[in-house]
Amino acid sequence: MPSPRSRKDHVAGLDCHMDGNECVLRISEEPCEDDTQKPSVKPATTTASIDAWLLLQMGMFGFVALSPWNFVLAELAYLNGKFEHYFGSTLPIFYGAAVNFTQILLIWYGNRFTFLPRFTCGCIMLSVFPVLLAIFAMTIGEDNLIDNTGLGFALGLVCVFFLGTGYGLLESSALGLAALCSPKCISAIMVGEGASGLLGWPINTVLNLALDASSIQRVPEWRCLIFFIISSLIALIIIPMFRFSTSKHPYMMRVLEIEASRTASTLTSRQTRRPIINIVWEVLPIALCVWFTMTVTFTVFPSQVVLWQSSNPNNLGFVAQVTYTFQVVDTIGRFLPSVLPNLRTSYLMVYVASRVLLVPLFICTSLYSTAVPFDKDWFMHIEMAVLAFTNGTCVTMSMVAGPSRVSGDKTEQEVAGYTMSFGIVSGILFGSVFGLLTNVGLDQ
Repeated sequence: MPSPRSRKDHVAGLDCHMDGNECVLRISEEPCEDDTQKPSVKPATTTASIDAWLLLQMGMFGFVALSPWNFVLAELAYLNGKFEHYFGSTLPIFYGAAVNFTQILLIWYGNRFTFLPRFTCGCIMLSVFPVLLAIFAMTIGEDNLIDNTGLGFALGLVCVFFLGTGYGLLESSALGLAALCSPKCISAIMVGEGASGLLGWPINTVLNLALDASSIQRVPEWRCLIFFIISSLIALIIIPMFRFSTSKHPYMMRVLEIEASRTASTLTSRQTRRPIINIVWEVLPIALCVWFTMTVTFTVFPSQVVLWQSSNPNNLGFVAQVTYTFQVVDTIGRFLPSVLPNLRTSYLMVYVASRVLLVPLFICTSLYSTAVPFDKDWFMHIEMAVLAFTNGTCVTMSMVAGPSRVSGDKTEQEVAGYTMSFGIVSGILFGSVFGLLTNVGLDQ
């Protein structure tokens, strides 16, 4: 197959040659299918590298995108008590549905817009709706001024839906941008998402201790509000970071040359050389790997894990503790593929499929909590560690392998990045539905 630069219908734009950490990017002026819609770009050649500073910023995209969701998970028991009506099991379904809807739009239309507006809209949603969720939990629901759990449940799900929309905009756009760069950037985003889970529980614990030591009333309500305000402030970091740092990085400046064609186009103008469906079809096998990984994870977590009980009746924070175990080990699992060779596609599929064995294991832990070894705290922590490690490694290896299945055309790699991201969030949705059906079917 001829290289992208030798094809006459190649979109005028980028050509990247990797040599270790060095990337030589060339801006070519070759003809494309509709040359009237592409602005001419002067030939240029430069050498730029993906350095630690750029990888750190890529990690921040993942960290910020998933932090609000992890903060919500840290307060899930409190929110479930306020809104009732299976809020804890229903929440991931609405979150996943919102992210799926956003991802579908971005796969077909995302690469027709520049990155900054997408990042900005996503960050604003991630900063506004967690605070609204905390305010609703503080004023509407069980033991509140407005003692109406049904209304609180509905308003809470609205906030979660828009929270998912913001995550979809930010995370998928970040992965689309990373797909234009290097697998290292994709790995950095995955590690950043895992690291975001390390922040919530310690902050939540410190806030709880500080408020308990004070004379303030309604400690859980104020803890949740302050906690989510911190989450909102974290979400706003991305807007100035991308505008004044990421987009000014020498390597990223050349990558973003691809956006020059978008300022002159409209929604009716396709930016890829081939139809979108052809690109999606090429990436589909690996996208199914990441989909199945997330489906298995969310079938049992949090729907089964929230039912676990410590062997110590005084340990009321056991669910939060095993959740933190997941977040720590998941981060390790997401990091390892960046220093280890990736698995072949067939081996990766077998590895992903083997995780289905965790579903009956987690269900048995919930149903037979007094039987050995399911009554041991250490055993439940090991279960969570296995779930987390396999989740982190499977997701990251799949996300790195996906964009490499398409040609070197940067616009196609961007679409591949969106498709892989859709695999993640659709897995979250399906897993959440299966988890809720399992709860109902087992009368849990």
